[in-house]
Amino acid sequence: MKNRFFGLIGMVLMYHFLPINLQAQGCNLSLRGQVLNADTGLPMSYAGIVIKETKQGVQSDEHGHYQLNNICPGEYTLVCSHLGCDHAEQKLNLRSNMVLDIAMKENAVTLENLVVTGTTSKKAGTQTSSELSGVELDAGRGLGLGESLKRLSGVSTLNTGATISKPVIQGLHSNRILIFNNGVRLEGQQWGNEHAPEVDPFTAERITVIKGASSVRYGADALGGIILLEPKPIRRNPGMGGELHLQGFSNGRSGIVSSLLEGKLGKLPLSGRIQGTLKRVGNLQTPNYYLNNTGVSESNFSWIAKYQPENWVLETFYSRFFTQLGILRDSHIGNLTDLENAIERGRPLQDGGFSYELGRPLQKVMHETFRIKAAHSLSESSKLSLQLSRQFNRRQEFDAHRRFNPLPETLDDPSIEFEITTWAAELNWDHRLGRNWRGALGSNTQSQVNTVDRGALIPNFDNLDWGLYWTERHFKTGSPWEFEFGLRYDLRHLHVAEQGTTKLNEDRNFQNWSGSLGLLYAFDEQWKMRFNTGSAWRSPLVNELFSSGVHHGSASYEEGNPDLQPERGFNNSLTLEGTHNDQWSLALTTYYNLIQDFIYLQPRGEAQLTIRGAFPAFDYRQADARLMGIDWMAECKLYKNLRFESKASLLNGWNRELEDYLIFMPPLRFEQGLKLGFNEKKHPDHPSFVRISVLTVLQQRQAPATDYAAPPPGFTRVDAELFHTLEWGKQRLELGISVFNLFNVEYREYLNRFRYFSAEMGRNLGLRLKVPFNFS
Repeated sequence: MKNRFFGLIGMVLMYHFLPINLQAQGCNLSLRGQVLNADTGLPMSYAGIVIKETKQGVQSDEHGHYQLNNICPGEYTLVCSHLGCDHAEQKLNLRSNMVLDIAMKENAVTLENLVVTGTTSKKAGTQTSSELSGVELDAGRGLGLGESLKRLSGVSTLNTGATISKPVIQGLHSNRILIFNNGVRLEGQQWGNEHAPEVDPFTAERITVIKGASSVRYGADALGGIILLEPKPIRRNPGMGGELHLQGFSNGRSGIVSSLLEGKLGKLPLSGRIQGTLKRVGNLQTPNYYLNNTGVSESNFSWIAKYQPENWVLETFYSRFFTQLGILRDSHIGNLTDLENAIERGRPLQDGGFSYELGRPLQKVMHETFRIKAAHSLSESSKLSLQLSRQFNRRQEFDAHRRFNPLPETLDDPSIEFEITTWAAELNWDHRLGRNWRGALGSNTQSQVNTVDRGALIPNFDNLDWGLYWTERHFKTGSPWEFEFGLRYDLRHLHVAEQGTTKLNEDRNFQNWSGSLGLLYAFDEQWKMRFNTGSAWRSPLVNELFSSGVHHGSASYEEGNPDLQPERGFNNSLTLEGTHNDQWSLALTTYYNLIQDFIYLQPRGEAQLTIRGAFPAFDYRQADARLMGIDWMAECKLYKNLRFESKASLLNGWNRELEDYLIFMPPLRFEQGLKLGFNEKKHPDHPSFVRISVLTVLQQRQAPATDYAAPPPGFTRVDAELFHTLEWGKQRLELGISVFNLFNVEYREYLNRFRYFSAEMGRNLGLRLKVPFNFS
């Protein structure tokens, strides 16, 4: 009776606020379906469903079923409401009787959920987060995960050349950031600076960044934050459909094809999806010369199958990612004199030319993920889930030098080869305690075996991890306050075997607590403030402890430090956000993070000569560090459909022991733009727009003087973008045109490891076409 009462209240409210548009007599179309929980798949009983334009409404029954009758043909907005859920809106073009299931997302979420949609500041929960989806995600997919995430404030990339990038969140990267692909924590050889995440952005419908060490559900070592890649929900209506993505870029003459096909078998609770991506890129070009051997070849495949009987969800997922990445040939140099000359020259000896051929130096990376998950809803507010997964990652690195021999003619013999297999199990109980408390309790276990088949850069090792977490959130209807906390305890056992011909046979054990606390205060409907504080820790990785030799992918010599201790971070952030209808929105975040025993790469100052050539040399060091900064994102309406957009990130990284700046910290960057929208009434879900943005990055003057080359000068770059939705008969087409570096400015990024040898990529014209289709 309680649910029925709240459903009726929802309908009354919608009737009161929605505009009246009396329906013409004689219309006889019907709309029916089922209201479901987007997370559990369970029916949502007594939800209110209203057609916005006509005010026709109905309430779903105890099994979530609904039916609206006597509807005229036309375009409508269907609004669904339910206590504890976000309103769901669906655009309809009703020409015949229709069956439509509605998935509703609960807004009483736990610590892991999302809080920002696009550039607005509408958030749920106390965490500082941001989301990339829709057109903004489509525009960057072809450039890779790292480049896509640069559209968000506070996120930059650590690059190795123009094709390898990994995300940096508020100055932290690599294993301080956890990446989850469809619920599975990505585990590969991501410890290297040039080891890009092995994920296909085309598998995700949205990508969410949770900043700071406040997400204890996912792992203690997330000092920098979490990145969640979430696929679109599995199809619930009978039939088949999908998407086709075609993208091409002028710089590198690249082509990308990605397709998705999904379907549901009649009335059976069984649905599935298959997806694949092919990508080919040739040598990239700066404004003045080509970059030899910088092409990419990529082929990816994934599938999902979901069986969803009453109160149960059973899902399996498999993905295979394979890429070949060319490494700038001029970064591998034969002797010390030539290396010094190359860094001083700052550009290749020869201008090079265009080619799709991939030669040495080269990376080949293959990553497989298999996941099976079972979830059982104990009640409307309680769910138990178990997830098992296996990942296998093989990385091969090919150098450009052989002792006393010319360059090899075959790519079949790598200089370094790693294989890592990861088994993981995760048990979670999501629950509600009383009316105002919502939380989760769970455990994670992971076993990892790494084998070095060639080379001796790092040793063979085994990892065994176990963690236990508890999170709770308190919220009360009508109260401006929300409160949440999380606790976690982790154990890690590391066994190191042999490194090349050296027998190490060492065992290391690490264990510690982590925790987080978050507060949300809503001043009114426009202004909110969020405060988060948390503490996380991270044990040193095998490469940080035992690296010894040439890292071919990054063209550097690295030496580990076996005396390193675990890092301990204390993260604090304060976010002020405001919004006023469609007129303006902003989000301003300040953060102050202290990291004890921060591990970093320190340049030696002198290059290292090896039998493979001469390379810049780095040693792993440790010191107490402070990272503080500001992230800014704002948008305002200037005139009708013209909007002003603004983003900025300022970071200061300080070595408290050496009383000097930290190396490899992002410089100040801010971006301003104008966006003109059109065609909004015809395609409200996919409005067309033209955008011009100006990115300014200042020279990094807060850097130590020990690097091999001074930080490059600042630069200003102009980008342009057009997005348009059009119809070809009954088929909707989404067309995008973008121009990166419109004026072909030559510049260098401080966080690019190959800035020693070359400039960044020049002008790049991109075309993309998205074709959604439906056979139902």
